[in-house]
Amino acid sequence: MTIVSYVNESKQLTSSDAAALGTGTPYSIKLVNQSAAPFKFYVYQQLPNQQSANVFSLAWFCSPYNIAPGNQITFMWDIQYGFVWGDSGVIQPGVTFNAGGNVSADPQSANSTTFSSSPNTGPNLSSPKPGQPQGSLIISDAANVPSNEFSVGVSMSGAGTFVTNAGPNLTHTFTPTPTYWIAAGSNVQVGTVMDITTVNQNTQVIFPPNVYSLTYALNSSNQWVPA
Repeated sequence: MTIVSYVNESKQLTSSDAAALGTGTPYSIKLVNQSAAPFKFYVYQQLPNQQSANVFSLAWFCSPYNIAPGNQITFMWDIQYGFVWGDSGVIQPGVTFNAGGNVSADPQSANSTTFSSSPNTGPNLSSPKPGQPQGSLIISDAANVPSNEFSVGVSMSGAGTFVTNAGPNLTHTFTPTPTYWIAAGSNVQVGTVMDITTVNQNTQVIFPPNVYSLTYALNSSNQWVPA
């Protein structure tokens, strides 16, 4: 069983957080390159507390090309959750996760799905339905799911954020509260499975109450600063 919680126990949801979760308020981050070199800019999510060894963050958003000095890119999303599965084999850093399926989910209602794989239907996520505990996103792997072939996880705004390896009769429980990180690098694309302990030139982005758009710049010292 995989139990994943990325709720920050020291921080309760504010009224503006709850409103954003309920209405799909759009968020955006503008990233500006004020450094001396071109980089790929990307966004990923991380567990506020110690991240489980068998759950991996994905490059959630990533520029499709290097951002040259003096240029910028903006990433936009809303807080709409989903379940995902992929067939990338064993999930480990450096692998690219390609979603083979993505179904909408709601932590307060349609929050439970079953992932199965059979010769007749192929790999598939069932239609989400209410499950326990409420407020979490739950994936149950059926007995016919082979080991080391498929992966399952959760998405936000249509793109995968966290994945783990699927296997027969496993249950994966995600309790979602997003924490956002920005980074600059190379050899990264959307879906890259990350080792968050080795990511450089990164910083956490925190949206103040009632603020949904932020700008950060990578400065001449290759550090992210609010712009």
